Amino acid sequence: MVCKIVVTVGPGSLSAESLRGMVEAGAEDFRINLSHSDSTSLAKYYDILLDNNILPCIDTQGAQLRLIGFRISTPVLQIGTILSVFFGQHVPEHFQGDFLLVNHPEVVSQISAGDILKVDFGGLALRVCHQTDGLAFNMEVVASGKILLNRAIDVSGKDLKMNCLTLFDRKAIQYSISRGCKKIYASFISSAEDVLEVRSLVPGDIPIVSKIETRLALANLHDVLEVSDAILVDRGDLSRSITIPMVPMAVNNVLKVASAFQKPVYIATNILDSMMDSPVPSRAEISDLFNLLERGVSGIVLAAEAAIGKHPVPSVALTKYIIDIYKLQKDGLLGLAELPLPAPSLVGNELYQWL
Repeated sequence: MVCKIVVTVGPGSLSAESLRGMVEAGAEDFRINLSHSDSTSLAKYYDILLDNNILPCIDTQGAQLRLIGFRISTPVLQIGTILSVFFGQHVPEHFQGDFLLVNHPEVVSQISAGDILKVDFGGLALRVCHQTDGLAFNMEVVASGKILLNRAIDVSGKDLKMNCLTLFDRKAIQYSISRGCKKIYASFISSAEDVLEVRSLVPGDIPIVSKIETRLALANLHDVLEVSDAILVDRGDLSRSITIPMVPMAVNNVLKVASAFQKPVYIATNILDSMMDSPVPSRAEISDLFNLLERGVSGIVLAAEAAIGKHPVPSVALTKYIIDIYKLQKDGLLGLAELPLPAPSLVGNELYQWL
């Protein structure tokens, strides 16, 4: 059994000490999330990673609506507030009122009066009142919530057709290839055609990991597997497209189908969520990790845990330790072969004592 550990780099893990610690602890793939990057930060990430002898991967923005700009008088939008929502890259210079700016202007023709837009998991929801011009709508806040950049947006009950790559994705892929990109994690893939479009932009020796995050991706799973090198199930984004209780069943189904195609499956979201703040995990998270291994996952993805969490290196070291324990019991050697605890320098004294 081989199970990789994949990490997302970010403000919490971009120091040389953290990067080297995660390598020592067992991380193999280091992803740069383009949804939280721009051209300047992408170049910075590459500089730091390459300086530490780490060949980066990139994770595309993909076909997801995101809040890319705003101007409002308060960080919390209250019920009944009316504001303008623009789609595209820019707001007209003459516009004076409050606004939200959302990417993927190609979806405008698919949005109608009465549609409900939900912003991430924060509870904020807006109802479309009417279209004001080609790329803008008036919307009313129907559930209050905070405004934060880069938050994902869903239109309730609609599977919108979007370009599988944003303009920044295309530029970032070209830049990354020039700097030796190791792998492409392609977000919000919904069809084989999406995968082939990404593949047309990269050399044949760069693997493409298609991310399964929507109902449409599940419906087209066989076709997506045919043309992908591996897939990644993002349990968080998938839970916005299907009900949360259905996510574990969807993961099980993906693993079964992918096994028939002999394609690796990685799993992301809430692996060690407690360790975003706490130096130790919950027992439920350890059980979840064991169950994922038992179901045959090929990779565990520590995303927020590594990118913005307080304990990136211990999270990796603990994941590697659980994987190693699982290997021993799978081989019938648990209790016979000696498996030392991770070094205190990697997991920290509190987690070391907890183990």
